[in-house]
Amino acid sequence: MGRIDRIAEPWGTRTPYGPGETWPTRVDSYLAEGLTEDDVERWVQSATIMHSNGDGLDIAVKDARIVGVRGRAVDRVNHGRLGPKDLYGWQANNSPDRLTRPLIRRNGELVETDWDTAMDAVAGRCRELLDEQGPRACQMVCVGAA
Repeated sequence: MGRIDRIAEPWGTRTPYGPGETWPTRVDSYLAEGLTEDDVERWVQSATIMHSNGDGLDIAVKDARIVGVRGRAVDRVNHGRLGPKDLYGWQANNSPDRLTRPLIRRNGELVETDWDTAMDAVAGRCRELLDEQGPRACQMVCVGAA
């Protein structure tokens, strides 16, 4: 499959269809540089977590690492299509810069902590914001508007 210019067409090549027609299937996929589907040891069914659509996708695994993704043609939500986040978001899993322990700010500095302490801090701050500003407060923080 040839590479699509995802800058010019972030959602891939259009697949037009008319009134009363079924949305055409188009299976998008992306594998790490130099790999083919024959190199993949197994595919794991999943759904996107990068946005709220829950598009169906399969995760390519090799040597116990994520090495790519492909859309699932039979999925009723996306019919195999994957957006930019779905196609490339998994690459952060293999980044040497990826955090493996939670950090919490203490006296203006980020310090390592345990997961329970980090989650308590997040939940506590959300509760404070909800009490002070109402139900939209945490939504605004989550999307980075605060």
